[in-house]
Amino acid sequence: MAASRKPSSPDAGADVAALHASELLDRALDAMPPVAERFAVALSAGPDSAALTVKAAEWAARRGVAMRLFHVHHGLHPDADAWTGLAADLAGRLGLPLDVRRVRVDPADPAGTEAAARDARYRALAAMAAETGIDTILLAHHLDDQAETVLLRLLRGAGTDGMGAMAGETRKDGIRYLRPWLAVPRSRILAFMHAYSARTGFEAVRDPSNLDARYARGILRAEILPAIERHWPGYRATLDRYARRSAETAALLREVAQSDLDAIQEPRPPYGSALRLSGLNRLAPARRAMVLRLWLAGHDMAAPSEARLREMARQLQDAAHDRQLLLRHGDRQVRRYRDHVIVDSRENAPPVVQAAGVEFKWAGESAIRLEAMGGTLVFAVEASGIAPDWLRNTALIMRWRRGRERLKVTAQSPSRSLKNLYQERGIPTWERERLPLLYRGEIMAYAAGLGADARLPQASPGIRLEWVPDHPGATVTS
Repeated sequence: MAASRKPSSPDAGADVAALHASELLDRALDAMPPVAERFAVALSAGPDSAALTVKAAEWAARRGVAMRLFHVHHGLHPDADAWTGLAADLAGRLGLPLDVRRVRVDPADPAGTEAAARDARYRALAAMAAETGIDTILLAHHLDDQAETVLLRLLRGAGTDGMGAMAGETRKDGIRYLRPWLAVPRSRILAFMHAYSARTGFEAVRDPSNLDARYARGILRAEILPAIERHWPGYRATLDRYARRSAETAALLREVAQSDLDAIQEPRPPYGSALRLSGLNRLAPARRAMVLRLWLAGHDMAAPSEARLREMARQLQDAAHDRQLLLRHGDRQVRRYRDHVIVDSRENAPPVVQAAGVEFKWAGESAIRLEAMGGTLVFAVEASGIAPDWLRNTALIMRWRRGRERLKVTAQSPSRSLKNLYQERGIPTWERERLPLLYRGEIMAYAAGLGADARLPQASPGIRLEWVPDHPGATVTS
């Protein structure tokens, strides 16, 4: 583990290299997007983030901008406490406030230790930012990191979005992250940091996990990249150029997909936006896949694999018009009803109650809360409606459909099956299962979503019944 040491005098060649590196790092900071009154730097105490801390402190001082440091203690290495100490040492040297957040990372996380640590780190950074009123955080990713990211994503089969690799500016959980040194080779950062260490005695952390073959990046750094560099010494700039072109291509494809999506989606509360299946199926297969991926992302759903997305598109295209398709993706359900495709994140079944339903009495209240049924039954007084005495102080039962129920919706019409009436109203099958029925004895008085039976005793004034569910459903009319 690295520690502080006595200053020494660098030779003239190293001094010139360090000066050039310092100027390059300054120019990169000058070129980054505007920063408001205050910002933070994510400091691991490694050479990259330590160099960014030093140069950003100079940059902030010249502009009168407040700066603080965020350090995340992952607890994955025996020297993690000492690294926190080094972060505090550098903060003290520069006179900067330091915030430290400890996180727990599960080495057995299915996503892998690297991914789990990265997610925990970003959550910790966002939490510290919220506590200190910071909305911008600088990260020390550089050109070598970008090249590694491109290679890793290529090997994992990423598409154009993924091959765009890291962006100079991103937003996550309401925080803006800036990476001002993405175009700077790590060799320049190390040259600057070597001179800084020689001048001040501060020496940054050397994290052994960076070359640990148990991790994907460790294998790249220890074995693969040295071999690539021997044959293609300019590979970093080449991969960076490829990443930028991929990002441009991905942006163009997103514009096309968004235009296609805007033409075939429509609001469908409570499901957010629904797709017109006929419009989706008119698109070419590649554009159809892009629209589906963008639409699912808009519902905060994880991107499906290429095979899964292709299968979803196939089933949506091949399903008969009267087939009510159900596709599961994670904890969500993609449903098709008539010409609409929606995402349903709620439970498919209504709340569990006894078979007989929920029994209660009405004593004139304006509404009765029925917790077990997941809603409230409203008794609204109207100019005419159900005779109040017929409902008052008698046993009423709210229960779920059992099948074969019939309702007479107007005095002139015959009684009809609930199934046909719900179909006519455009209420999808899965929504019907969430709509309860009100009984007085053996008489079905009211069906949620349809209304009261026209054969009930009437009076003026009278009662209009209305079921208000906790989670309203949707009506699809076409």
